[in-house]
Amino acid sequence: MKIFFSLLLSSIFFTSIAQKRDNRIVIGTIDTVYSKILNEKRVIYVHVPDGDKNQRYPVLYILDGENHFQSAVAIVQQISGITPDMIVIGITNSDRERDLTPTHVNPDRIINASDARKSGGGENFISFIEKELIPYIDAHYPTTSYRVLSGHSLGGLAVVNAFINHTNLFNAYIAIDPSLWWDGQKWIKKYESELSQHNFSNRALFVGIANNLPAGLDTISVLKDTSINYVLTRSVLNFAHTLHDLNSPGLRLGSKFYPNEWHGSVELNAEYDALRYLFKFYHFDMNYVRAHPGLNPDSLVSAHFNKVSKQMGYQVLPTEEMINDMAYGYMGMQKMNYAYALFKRNIENYPESSNAWDSLGDYYASAGDKQKAIEAYSKSLSLRETQDTRSKLEVLKGKK
Repeated sequence: MKIFFSLLLSSIFFTSIAQKRDNRIVIGTIDTVYSKILNEKRVIYVHVPDGDKNQRYPVLYILDGENHFQSAVAIVQQISGITPDMIVIGITNSDRERDLTPTHVNPDRIINASDARKSGGGENFISFIEKELIPYIDAHYPTTSYRVLSGHSLGGLAVVNAFINHTNLFNAYIAIDPSLWWDGQKWIKKYESELSQHNFSNRALFVGIANNLPAGLDTISVLKDTSINYVLTRSVLNFAHTLHDLNSPGLRLGSKFYPNEWHGSVELNAEYDALRYLFKFYHFDMNYVRAHPGLNPDSLVSAHFNKVSKQMGYQVLPTEEMINDMAYGYMGMQKMNYAYALFKRNIENYPESSNAWDSLGDYYASAGDKQKAIEAYSKSLSLRETQDTRSKLEVLKGKK
C-alpha cells in the first residue's frame, strides 16, 4: 500500500536516503549542480524509486521544483504500474522570471519593472538543462534515455519553448496553463504560424487548461474577446486549437480543459492526467487476460512489453510485482504451466531478486518438487535472509 503524508514538514521529505532513521519517511535527496552557463550553483531535488539495484528509469523533470516536486513524486508512486516508475527531478528556481521566459520584455499592465528587467533568459536556462543538468543526472543516477519535461504557468511557457525550439531534447512535454500571454502573445503567435514547418514525430505533448473565466464567459466566447483580462486562457486555447488543427504527423497530442480549476489549483490534477495520457501505451490490461483464461499470459506479456519497448526506445521489462501477482493467480487456479512460465520470467528478468527465487520455490513446493523447492529457497536466502523463506526451507528439510 502506498501512503503519502502531504502535510509533513519539508525537512522530513528532503533528508538524505542514507539517513533513514527516527521513523522518518524519505522521498528524495537534495543535490546541487554548478552551472558554468548560468554562473551559479543550482539546487535540485531527486527522487529515485526503490527497486532492483540494476534497474534504470525514465526521468520526469519538474520546473518550479520547490512547489511541485512532492506532489509529482506522490503521483508517480501512486500510479506505478499504470505508468512506469520514474526518477523525478525537481529543478528549483534561483531567478524564475529570468530562466522561464523566452524573450526580454518591457514593463506593462501584467509585468512589473523588476520582472521585465530580468526577463528573457530562457534559452540560457534550456542550455543549462541540456548541456549540464541532464548529463549530470545521467552520470549519477540510474536513468534511461526517455525524458519528460513538465511545467506550470511560466514553467509551462518554458516547456512550450523547449517543445518548439528543442523538440528532441525530451520525449514528452507537459505544459500546464502555460503563460502564453507573455510578450503580448507576440512570441507564441510567431511560432504558431511556423508550427507546420516543425517535425514533432515521435514526440508527445499534453496541455492542461485552467478555467480562469468569469461566470457567463465560456471557452467559445473568450476566443472572440480581445481584452487583456482573459488573455491567459485565450492564448492557451488558441495554441491548443492550432496544434490540433495542424495534426502534425507522429505527434501524440492531448489537451484538457478543467472547468472546476483555476490557474493556481490546476497543476495537481493536470499533472496526473498528463502522465496517464503520455503513458497510456504502458499499462498491461489484466482485464483482458482475465477475460481470456485460455490464452498464454506469458506470450501476452511479452508481446505487450515489446510494443512498450518500441515506444520508449529501449527494452522495458514488466515489473517483478506484476508478474508475481499473475503467477500466483494462475497457481491458485491450478494452471501450473502458465504459473511456471511467469515465475521463470521473473527469474530471467530479475536474477538477483531474493523474492523472485522465493516465489519460484513456492511454485516448486506447490507442484510437489521438494528438491527444486529447496534449491530455489536456498538461492533466495543467499541473496537476502528472510525469516519467511528460512522457515519454508526448514520445513522442507524436516528441521521443523
